Amino acid sequence: MGRQPVGMDELVEHWTVLDDEADLVAGKRGGTRVGFALLL
Repeated sequence: MGRQPVGMDELVEHWTVLDDEADLVAGKRGGTRVGFALLL
């Protein structure tokens, strides 16, 4: 069973860091910042 292509709208919906999340990420430093953002 093959995968269906993912549209740009769906990528933006699921992978955009929102304002309140950006405030949380801003409190982290270095590699921790990227890892924390991915966990959100």
